Amino acid sequence: MDTNATMDNVPIPTMTLPEVEHLVHEMYKPNPPQTISRIQEILQTLQKSPAGWQLADGLLSRPDDNIKFFGALTFTVKLNTESLSDEDALSVLHKLVSFLVTSLRDGTAAFVVKKICSTLVTYFVHYSHTWSRCIRHLSYSLDKSTSLPIDDVSDTAPFEDIVLSLDVENFYALTWFAQFLANEVEKIDPKSTKFIPLHQRLADNASDVVVFLAHGIKPVSDQNVRPKESIACLHAWLQYGYRIQNQTLAQQLRTLVHPVINCLPDNELYDVAVEVLTFILEDWRSFLLKDHIESLYSVFESQWGQDKYRLLIESEDVDDEEVHFGLLMLAFADFQVIELMDGTNERAQRLLTNLVGLLRANGYPGVDNKIFVPILEFMGSFVEDLLDTLHEADSTDKVQWDKPPVWQIMQAVSESSRKIQYPSIHIYNSWDSTERVAFGDARKDVADFMQSVYTLIGKQLVTIFAANLLEALPRSSWAELEAAAFCLGALSDCVSDGTSCDDILTKVFGSPLFDLLRQGQSVVPVRARQTCLSLIERYSEYFGNHPEFLPAALNLLFSAVADRHLAMPSSKSIYTLCSSCRSLLTLEVDAFLEQYGALRNNDLDSLAEERVVGAIASIIQAMPEDPRKINAFQRLLTIVVVDADVSLQLSSYPEGSLLPPDNPSILRAYDLNQRPTAEVPTSEVSLQLAIRALRCLSSIAKGLQAPTESVDLDAGYDSPETPTDPNLNQIHVDVMNLLVRLKETFSSNFEVVDVICGILRAGFSETEPGPFVFPPQMVTEFMIGRWQNRVATVVNTASVFVTSLNSGNQRKYLLGVLGQLLPWVFGLLNQLSEPEQDPELAQYGLEFAQRVMARRPEIFMSQPSNMLEFLFMFALKLLNGNEPLPKAAAAEFWTTFISIQTDDQNTQAIINNAMTYLGPKLSESLIQNIGGKASRSELDKLSEPLKKLVAQHVQARQWLQAALQDPAFPSENVSPEDKELFLKKIIM
Repeated sequence: MDTNATMDNVPIPTMTLPEVEHLVHEMYKPNPPQTISRIQEILQTLQKSPAGWQLADGLLSRPDDNIKFFGALTFTVKLNTESLSDEDALSVLHKLVSFLVTSLRDGTAAFVVKKICSTLVTYFVHYSHTWSRCIRHLSYSLDKSTSLPIDDVSDTAPFEDIVLSLDVENFYALTWFAQFLANEVEKIDPKSTKFIPLHQRLADNASDVVVFLAHGIKPVSDQNVRPKESIACLHAWLQYGYRIQNQTLAQQLRTLVHPVINCLPDNELYDVAVEVLTFILEDWRSFLLKDHIESLYSVFESQWGQDKYRLLIESEDVDDEEVHFGLLMLAFADFQVIELMDGTNERAQRLLTNLVGLLRANGYPGVDNKIFVPILEFMGSFVEDLLDTLHEADSTDKVQWDKPPVWQIMQAVSESSRKIQYPSIHIYNSWDSTERVAFGDARKDVADFMQSVYTLIGKQLVTIFAANLLEALPRSSWAELEAAAFCLGALSDCVSDGTSCDDILTKVFGSPLFDLLRQGQSVVPVRARQTCLSLIERYSEYFGNHPEFLPAALNLLFSAVADRHLAMPSSKSIYTLCSSCRSLLTLEVDAFLEQYGALRNNDLDSLAEERVVGAIASIIQAMPEDPRKINAFQRLLTIVVVDADVSLQLSSYPEGSLLPPDNPSILRAYDLNQRPTAEVPTSEVSLQLAIRALRCLSSIAKGLQAPTESVDLDAGYDSPETPTDPNLNQIHVDVMNLLVRLKETFSSNFEVVDVICGILRAGFSETEPGPFVFPPQMVTEFMIGRWQNRVATVVNTASVFVTSLNSGNQRKYLLGVLGQLLPWVFGLLNQLSEPEQDPELAQYGLEFAQRVMARRPEIFMSQPSNMLEFLFMFALKLLNGNEPLPKAAAAEFWTTFISIQTDDQNTQAIINNAMTYLGPKLSESLIQNIGGKASRSELDKLSEPLKKLVAQHVQARQWLQAALQDPAFPSENVSPEDKELFLKKIIM
């Protein structure tokens, strides 16, 4: 039979049963997607047609399993989509039960039997009032191999006799039905009035369910039951019971807990039994009774439990079964957490000790050890719970770390710190990226755990890891030393306040550790060196208190920067240490500059270089204002500018010029792991060198920022100024000239523009003169010059610049600066053919105008009328547009404009006149947006100008009413009455 002919030529309602069978068969074949889609469309139409009942009946009678399955599915569709009288419903029920009986007899595949059971569940959901004792009726019918009349089934006769007489196939079917029944009804809201009777009828069946499950859940199964399926069915009913919280149901289901516990030692039943018990322990804690808890303790203490525990710890290749045992122990411990905090409860303390012992399990956390992280997370929570309990009892000062349960916590500290030791490089390299990340995450979890324990134990924990590190040092046990250093570093945030641990840290930093680390990778592995170097950064406050150790630490760090494996952590430590101890290092600035000059002769990573120059700049910042400070900066600048000069020279090479890969400029332009192996266009090398030089300048600019700034917003125009140093003036000129040349040559590159703007911003927040605190006029002229790209970023920087001029001595420059910047910004916006041509420029340009208008309305409103008119129309276009960020900027612009109140009468008159003209247009735009053009997420922003408009302008009602009555109102579903009601609500 041709499938396409069947689909195209035969009217769907008149299809014969064989034709439908053919389509079902075709649906399971590897046909083209469009063919499968068309078949599904036809079959779904047939299922929903009036002939669907007859079709389902016919299909379930066919011998093919796929056809039967589709027949059962069709019954499900009909039950879900059509309403039946009780008489018709019972007729369908008897057909389905009969089909189930027949399928169990004739060897029909299990997936079909399950589908028929699922369909019977659908029947119960819709017609439970006709089949209230569904479990009992189905059991009787299966036992008699026929669909019995509902009234023939006794509600009072002993149900256990029927259950005992069911053969294994019938027991299977009953179990599947009961399981699907609980799963499906659980999804239905038990609080809905409509479904309360359904849940009550299902609960009435629970006693029958418990009878047949009690028969099925046995550790030693007989031939007529399948305990695994019975436990799975119980799990579904427990989940249902937890959802509806019916006390009678809970009491009935509790009788099955002991049988499940007894199934744990059975290998076939272990997984499902553990799953059920874990669910109860984690989710339904009120379900278990005291005797259940005693039974679980007995299981863990039994020989079987001890053997499982030993396997989990000692086995080289732990399987899921052992892991599940550990998770069951964990769930039980979490259930018993109150008892675990009682040091006098010996049984609970043995459980806690065993739980901590699981941290010793073989394998690397996150890689081939799946129990470590869950246990550690529990212990972290346990520490926090214990702390809360001690705080409530005001007993935090009475903690004895060698007594339970704190003793077990200290064991967890010891075990977890050992487990995070790195493996040999051979093993580590055999891991894939996911395993490496998982191991790293496990180490972070240990760090978090140590920080929690510190709040309980205090500096004793620092003492422990310092001792571990010092003990590992003479033995050259590098993995052990690295783990101790890692844990010690994790505690740095905990001990950052005060000097309570300085005596302990002095033992570490005064030991031969630094000398050993300087001997290089041949003595100390890279990983241990990296972690130990990070200790210097983490405890930078200690070095500020103990400057005698600073030279050794910095010498070590600078020697490590030249090692490509250590460049990142060591340069980060240099930056942190120099920044925090800057005032102690000013006499050593010449040595730092020499170190930096020497490092540039090596393959210094670009990011490491940025950190080093930033560190040196922070020391220069702390120097007293004298020629030495200017000289130090000029020396640093001279070194950095070399790259910029080379980049500008290379930019003048003829187009198409190439440089060989061993050219010195390429060695500076590219980090080692990015270095090209073939010839490179000179223009590309030139750009990379320029970016490197600019990023170093940016880092210097940030390093020169004062550690804390306090801008005096009340300083007047005539406040005394710090006399300007002629040398500083020349530095400003030199640096700005360099930035101009780099901008003119490379500003087509996004990163170049971003970094240049970052350099400018670094000086905006400063209140004292400095190399990057340029004169306002110099900054202004630089900004309004030609840019090849990313001018929106420059406009955004201009907004920050203008804001910085609103305080102190800088205020006197504001009028002149705005006189140049406002026309420049207006001109950029005017060049846009449409506001949404460049959304970023439109947004930042309007935000610039809004800031000026908010702070200095008299300057803003004094601009030429044609410029202001253009800007107001531009803001309206953005408000009417579709770009979310520019629209939000426009909403804020209009909110500010509507709210302006100034003492300058002339300015206020201009604003009022403008509002008379703009008010109707703004009202129209706001109503258009609120009426349907704007998305829901934009309404909060748009409501702000509307609130201000209504609150501050008496004509607002008239303007808004006209906008609401406009034929262009975006929605036809809003009546005139609704519009009037809306207007009344907002104007009260």
